[in-house]
Amino acid sequence: MRTEFEPDRLPRTILELFRIKQGEMVSALMHLGTRLDLWKALRSSEPCTSDQLAEAAGLQERWVREWLHGMVATEIVQHDDGRFALTPEARVALTDSDHWSFMPGVYGPPMTHHEIERTAEAFRTGVGMTWAEHGDHACHMQCAMSAARQESFLVPVVLAAFDGATDRLRAGDARIVDVGCGAGVASRLLASSFAKATVVGIDPSERAITEARGRAQEAGLDNLTFELGTFDDLDRFGPANLLVTLDVLHDLPRPREAVAAAGRNLAADGWWLVADIKGRGDLESNRKIPLLPYMYAMSVFYCMSSALSEPGGEGLGTLGLYPTRLEEMVRAEGFTRFTRHEVELDPTNWYYEIRL
Repeated sequence: MRTEFEPDRLPRTILELFRIKQGEMVSALMHLGTRLDLWKALRSSEPCTSDQLAEAAGLQERWVREWLHGMVATEIVQHDDGRFALTPEARVALTDSDHWSFMPGVYGPPMTHHEIERTAEAFRTGVGMTWAEHGDHACHMQCAMSAARQESFLVPVVLAAFDGATDRLRAGDARIVDVGCGAGVASRLLASSFAKATVVGIDPSERAITEARGRAQEAGLDNLTFELGTFDDLDRFGPANLLVTLDVLHDLPRPREAVAAAGRNLAADGWWLVADIKGRGDLESNRKIPLLPYMYAMSVFYCMSSALSEPGGEGLGTLGLYPTRLEEMVRAEGFTRFTRHEVELDPTNWYYEIRL
């Protein structure tokens, strides 16, 4: 560790501190792009002037112009002689909802004063916030952040790599339980992919379950139901031929009890699919992860906070369920087969095939 002050390093430190603040402010601009449908309007109008984009979006030109200038500064938007257009790559990531990289959902509403104050309180008391306590916006953000990857990878890539799973689920008389289903993206995908299977999505959030039920009804999926519940209620829904747990375990105050519940409610020849963040096990190993500050910030405000939302919570956090820890947990509860799968295009998650 350095201990001597080096004047030449100070300007770089100050610049980095401003870049951190810049991320907060530009993220809010990105959210406005999603909320006001500016990405879609820009794609359909480009190359266009600020007047043309404002007219297409039904907004005031002066505000749109300043927003465009900010996006040009990020190099997400191109500018040439008063006309603006998304870069080809940003066009895919911000407007192509069928592509695995689609990510406007990452830019949810800026964090509220209540969330900041509640998190400061958690530093003093040790008790964090549940996901539901954040409000509706967090439910939508949580769903949107992973929806495109689930739709692109879950069935054709991940489950296809599980030995015999897709054949069994298509054969009929199979039961799939999606634990921590949120707004039901994965549940709907599984119900539409395996029409002969019965699919149940469970989640503790009334907001999420209400939204999930509405979307399932719109999709006309009569083999899909949603119920309020957690791993504590799993005994009511098993045994399952396929249990699905996507980015859930590291958020739980008692993940080991969840693993035990999974073991009790998985059919003897069934599969448990767990997706979780690519944690490496310790701080120095984690420093190899791209966007590491973002991961730790998400942990403090969301994931670790949820995992400490009950007294005595284990508090794993965003990066806390690394492969060796998960393997130790599942083998302690009687699971005998543990395989880690990696999807090359997914920068965020590992996928685990766990069996009795």
